Amino acid sequence: MTASGGQGIPQGAGASAAEERGSDSASSRSLWYPHLGLLLVYILWGVNTASMKVGGAAWDPFVFNGLRYAIVAPLLWLTVAPSFRKRGISFRMERRDFALILGLGALSAVGMEALLSYALQYSNVANGSVLGRGVMPIFTVLFALALREMRMSPRIWIGLPLAFAGAVVIVAGGGGLHFGAETVRGDALLLLRSVFGAIYLIGMSRLTSRYPLMLLVAWEMTAGAAALLPYALWKADAALIASIPPMGWASLAYTALLATLVGFTLHNWSLARIGAFRASFYGYTMPITAAASGYLLLGETITPYQIVGGAAVLAAMYLVQSRGAKANPQPKAQESS
Repeated sequence: MTASGGQGIPQGAGASAAEERGSDSASSRSLWYPHLGLLLVYILWGVNTASMKVGGAAWDPFVFNGLRYAIVAPLLWLTVAPSFRKRGISFRMERRDFALILGLGALSAVGMEALLSYALQYSNVANGSVLGRGVMPIFTVLFALALREMRMSPRIWIGLPLAFAGAVVIVAGGGGLHFGAETVRGDALLLLRSVFGAIYLIGMSRLTSRYPLMLLVAWEMTAGAAALLPYALWKADAALIASIPPMGWASLAYTALLATLVGFTLHNWSLARIGAFRASFYGYTMPITAAASGYLLLGETITPYQIVGGAAVLAAMYLVQSRGAKANPQPKAQESS
């Protein structure tokens, strides 16, 4: 009962306050979903590093990635087309955006995935972790600043070099980091791969806010398959197919279904929610997940240097991904005030 004179709590006010607090709590948790999604992505991709060590070496890198995209693209369309028709979702895209997603798909397949496999033939996995992914956030920052799509903050100024240094310590602590005349060709290609990766992230982040995610991923995989499949069909003769060991087929299945189908979808879903730079920053967790996968699946050792480097990466992740790090520019209306 309420007190006389109307001084009591209005009926339902307590419930409304509780609902509001529950809504705020749910909203706060939902802010972390993209971050958790990217952590899962890089776990999948870290395991894929171990998978490629075991079975992927049996394949020509361009044949492997051509078959990988050719497996994924039809599976996506078999899912996307009926779902979109049932819900009345349009397949239409503006011509410029359609050209962009096709270009990003070809860039991802040829300039990132196949190029990474090819570059590692002339370098090594440790160099690939640093040059192929570790410098990608740096290029992403440079491009985003040039395009005025982000602004820096003290947390980013500290976190970015700290994460890069941590990644270097992880891979150097494993004993594989080595630069020399014999790796210069592969290292240059790995750096180029990071440039392509930054371009991909910025381009894709512009599309994910305008079109359904699964439509973008389906067209991306289709463009990748179209770019690589002619070469794959030319090279994948009966002799090559017969020479692939069971672990090679297992590696292809894992890469296509989990690392690509699940990984790319979840990656781009998270990218749409936190932006290109913060998504690229999760690449620094790749040496951690790769080292953990090597330890669990391949019996590799983890050194104290790798533990220290991993701690540095995690500290940098906290600095950059927390709310105090403003990676995106303020709205123009606020900038002019």
